[in-house]
Amino acid sequence: MQKKQSFGHPAQKAFMELVRCGISGATPDESLFRPLSAEDWNSIYAMARRQTVCGICYDAYCRLPDSLLPPGSLLPRWVARVDAIETSGRAMSEAVAALVAMLRRKGLHPVVQKGLSVARFYPTPDLRECGDIDLWLPRNEMKQAIRLARTIDPDIHSHPDGSRSFIFRGFVVELHRRLINISRPLTARNLEQFAKRRSDSSIGNTTDAIPSPTPLLELLLINVHIMHHVFGTGIGLRHLCDYMCAAYALKGQYNPAEFEEACAILGISRWTALLNNFLIEYLHADAEMLPPARPRKGTTIAPATLMNIIDEGGNFGHHPLGADTAAGPAARGKFHTLSMFLKRSRFAASAAPAEAFWHFVRLLIGQIH
Repeated sequence: MQKKQSFGHPAQKAFMELVRCGISGATPDESLFRPLSAEDWNSIYAMARRQTVCGICYDAYCRLPDSLLPPGSLLPRWVARVDAIETSGRAMSEAVAALVAMLRRKGLHPVVQKGLSVARFYPTPDLRECGDIDLWLPRNEMKQAIRLARTIDPDIHSHPDGSRSFIFRGFVVELHRRLINISRPLTARNLEQFAKRRSDSSIGNTTDAIPSPTPLLELLLINVHIMHHVFGTGIGLRHLCDYMCAAYALKGQYNPAEFEEACAILGISRWTALLNNFLIEYLHADAEMLPPARPRKGTTIAPATLMNIIDEGGNFGHHPLGADTAAGPAARGKFHTLSMFLKRSRFAASAAPAEAFWHFVRLLIGQIH
């Protein structure tokens, strides 16, 4: 059973140093690793698994001298895990390229959300652990995309948010109706129209093998994705790394004033300020490299509040503290998501009141259906 580490514990400090250096390409501070015991390294590996940053941490500790590397019993397990991440990532890249090409031959215009679209921002993209394949298509193309999906996997599933999922080459593929999953009625469509008017009427780089959203939409998509999971089941540190890596990579490719305007439209300015403060405090981000966030009113939320949520449940809440393995299917159900939202409702209402309200309404509707 894993014990919670305080943030002053040597293992926790070393873990965060590995994460920071893994996404920046820097060399870790050796002084943080000299006092580590074999038990400390096992704790670091457990934290990396829970937060799905094994590859990121591996990229960093490979820059340490041999004398400071994990003990021999742990190192082969970690290397094997990283090899599995890289192998899966390459297979997913091939699957996405093939699926995108298939959809294009039918005259469709898919855009890759999250996952591989975000991995390109990392120093070593193959070490960013990916999950499902998420594709967005314009509303008028969704029916045709679903028909094509049924020829690949007849057992296609419908979800409360209107998305559909199926299996392609062993990966779960989700087809999304919304590029940015905003709960407030009409707001998501208004936002996409807002962004398209400011990006030559294009939703993204739709001619690439792995088409991605425009920089403005990419940042907002990652931002909102993190927010909704923080409000519900929880989120892993990997997704905070996604936002920081994307912010750094896309600096200068979007208008900061338009990003602020979009946050105001969505009612997430206060949440974005919290996200920025978290990245600055825990991942040592340069504030000048982050998208701007200047909430007009309301009290600020301590970044430690967000860190506690991240630490509590791990990636998507699947790795609660005190459990050695991911939570079972029941804990990942709709009722679990609703109960976790209720638990964090005060936090959600402080961070983004209007979006929290409508997100709760959608969860209730999901319970009915």
